[in-house]
Amino acid sequence: MTTQASGWKAAFTAFLDKRALIMLFLGFSAGIPILLIFSSLSLWLGEAGIDKSAVTFFSWAALGYSFKFVWAPLIDELPVPVLTKLMGRRRAWLLIAQCLIICAIAIMALSDPALGQSYIYQMAAGAVLLGFSAATQDIVIDAYRIELAETEMQTVLASTYNAGYRIGMIVAGAGALFLAAYLGTAKGNYIYEAWRTTYFAMAAVMLVGIITTLVIREPQVERIHKNYQRFDYYRLVAVFFVAVVSFVLSYIFSGNAVEALKTQFEIQDSLLLFGLESIRFIGSGAMALFVGGGLVKAGAVNKQMAYETWVNPVADFFKRYGVKLALVLLLLIGFYRISDIIAGVISNVFYQDLNFSKEQIAEAVKVYGVIFSLVGGFLGGLLAQRMNIMKLMFVGAILASSTNLIFIGLVKSGQPLGEVTVQAGGKSYQVQADETGAWTQKVPVADLRSGEAIHVSATYVQDKSGAVTVEMPYLNDQANKALLVFPITADNVVNAQESQNSIVVRGQTAHALNEQQKLQVQLDGQTFEAKLDKAGIFTATIPGKALAESASHKVEVQLLDAERIIATQTHAYEVNTVANMAGVLSVDVQPIQLAQAENGWVELKGKVIKSYSSMWLYFAIIVDNLASGLAGAAFIAFLSSLTSVSFTAVQYAIFSSLMTLTPKILGGYSGTIVTNIGYPKFFLMTALIGIPILFLVVWVAKLLKEHEQKTTQ
Repeated sequence: MTTQASGWKAAFTAFLDKRALIMLFLGFSAGIPILLIFSSLSLWLGEAGIDKSAVTFFSWAALGYSFKFVWAPLIDELPVPVLTKLMGRRRAWLLIAQCLIICAIAIMALSDPALGQSYIYQMAAGAVLLGFSAATQDIVIDAYRIELAETEMQTVLASTYNAGYRIGMIVAGAGALFLAAYLGTAKGNYIYEAWRTTYFAMAAVMLVGIITTLVIREPQVERIHKNYQRFDYYRLVAVFFVAVVSFVLSYIFSGNAVEALKTQFEIQDSLLLFGLESIRFIGSGAMALFVGGGLVKAGAVNKQMAYETWVNPVADFFKRYGVKLALVLLLLIGFYRISDIIAGVISNVFYQDLNFSKEQIAEAVKVYGVIFSLVGGFLGGLLAQRMNIMKLMFVGAILASSTNLIFIGLVKSGQPLGEVTVQAGGKSYQVQADETGAWTQKVPVADLRSGEAIHVSATYVQDKSGAVTVEMPYLNDQANKALLVFPITADNVVNAQESQNSIVVRGQTAHALNEQQKLQVQLDGQTFEAKLDKAGIFTATIPGKALAESASHKVEVQLLDAERIIATQTHAYEVNTVANMAGVLSVDVQPIQLAQAENGWVELKGKVIKSYSSMWLYFAIIVDNLASGLAGAAFIAFLSSLTSVSFTAVQYAIFSSLMTLTPKILGGYSGTIVTNIGYPKFFLMTALIGIPILFLVVWVAKLLKEHEQKTTQ
C-alpha cells in the first residue's frame, strides 16, 4: 500500500518540475493560432454571410499542420543567421515563427469578407500564412519538448503542454467570442470592426509566447556535427521553395480542369466531388515531388545533404520497427483522431446553426469544454504513467468516437417545427425546415414582380400558440424605388435584449453607386455611415440603446451624390422592452434579389429561430472534451515514444502531420456533407468511422509486444 501511494505521489510531484512549467507557457503560445483558423474564424465568416461549405473549406488553411513534416527537416538542419548563435537553434526558429504568427493574424484582421471575393482571398492568404507559421512553431516546440527531458518525463511534459494549449484555446476561443460579442457583432448583426479589434487583440496575446522564448534556455543535446557550407543550406531552401511554388501553381491551374469536368458532366455528387479534389491535391503533390526530385538529381543541391535531410529520418523509423510494423503504426497515427477532428471542424458552425449566442458558445465550449479537456489531459497523463499506453489509447478511442452521438441528442432537444408557410406573389407555399430551422423555396420571378414583399409564417408542431409571421420587402424594378429599408429586426420590434447590443440596419439599393455616391442612415439627427456590398445590400451599425430610446422610432436612409441628397427612404419600427422573448419563435429571411433569378426562378431562403436545450449543450461539450483530452494526452505520449533523438523534429512532425492530414481533408467537406445528409446522420457517421480504429489499436498493441520481445532477446 505504501509503495503504491509513493508511486502516485511521485507521479503528482513530476507536474511541479520547472520543465513542466516551461511547456505550460509554450503550450499556451501554440494554442492561440489554431482556433483563429477554425472555430473563431468560422463564426466570423458565418456572421459575414459566407456560405457554410466555404466556411468549412477554410479549415484547409490549417493543412500546414498536416504537411509540416515537409519543411520540418529544414527546421532541424538549418541555422538561422545571427539568431542561432545568439539564442540557439530551437529558440531562434521559435522566435521567427511567433513573429510570423502575429503578422498573419494582423493580415486576417484587416480583411472584411463581407466586402467581396478579393477580401476573402486576402483573408485566405492570411489564414494560410497563419497555418504555416503556427505549424512551424509546433515543429520547434515538439522538438524542444522531446529534447528537454528523458522519456519517462515525456507524459508529464505532454500533459502540461496540452494544458497550456487548452488555456490558449480558451483565450483564442472564449476570449475572442466574448470580446467580439461585447463589441456588438452577432449573427444577422455583423460588425466587421468588432472582429478586427478581436483579432488584433489575439495578435497582442502572442507576446506571451515571444517573452517565454526569450527567457527559457536552449536544451542541451549532443548533435552530430555536419560540415556543410552556408551556400548548401541556401540551395536546400531554394529547392524547397521551388517545389512549394510548383505545388501551388499545379493546384491553381488544375482547378480549371476540375471545374470543366464538373460543368461538362454536371457532377453534383459529394463523393465524386471529393474524389476529384483528392486527385487534384495528390496530383499537385506529385508534381512538387517530381520538381524537387528533379532538381536534386540535376545537382541543384548537395545530394548527400538532401538525403540526410529528408530520407534518413524516414529510413531510421523503418529500420527500428521493420516495414510491416512501421506501416501499421503510420496507419494508426493517420486515423486515430479521425472521429473527433472531422466533427470538430464544423462544431462552431453547428452551435451557431442551433441559435446559441457567441456568449453561450464561449462559456460552454471555450470555457467548460476546455477546462474538462484539461481534466481529461491531466487524467490521461497520470494514467499513462501507471498503465500500458496501448490500453489507454483503446479507452480513448472508444470515448472519442462514441461521445459524438451525444450531439444527436442536442439536435433533437429543440421542439419540432411545423411546415413553414411562404406567401409570395399572391401564392402560398408550404416548405419543411430542416432540424436547424433552415428552409428554401423556389418561386417564379414573374410572381414576385407582382408584389413588393413576402410573408413567412412558422409554428411548432404541438404548440400552435407560438406561431409567428414576418414580412420581408424587396425592390421590385417595376415599383421605381431607389432605396429600400428592411425590418430593423426580424419582427421589426426592438426588444430588451436587442437594445443592449448594436443593431445592424440593412437595406437594398436599386442601382450600383459610383465613386462620388455614398449611403448614410439618420436617427434623430445622428448620422451613421453605411457600407454597400457587391450584392447591393447596405448595412449601418447603430447602438440598440439609441434605437430603443429614440423619440421618433424612425430611421431615414439617404443616398448622397457629392454631399447632395438624391434619394431618401424612411422606415418606422416599434420598441417593446417589457415582453419576455424567451422561447419565442422568430424567422430570419435573407434579402430577395430579383436580378439574380436563374431560369426564371428566385430561391427564397430563411431560418426559423427556435430554442435548443442549454443543458444538452453543456453535457455534450463536457463529456466530449473530457474524452478528447484523455485520448489526446495518451496519443501525444505514444507519438513521443516512437521518435529517435537523432531526428526529433522531423519524425515527430511526420507523426503529428499524419494524425491530422486525413481528418482535415475530410473535414473540409463536412459542411457539404451536412448540407446533404443533415447533422444527426453526420454525427452518427463520425461515430461509426471510429469502430475500425479500435481493431487497429489492438493489432498495433500485439505487434509492438512481439517487436519488444524480439529486440530484448
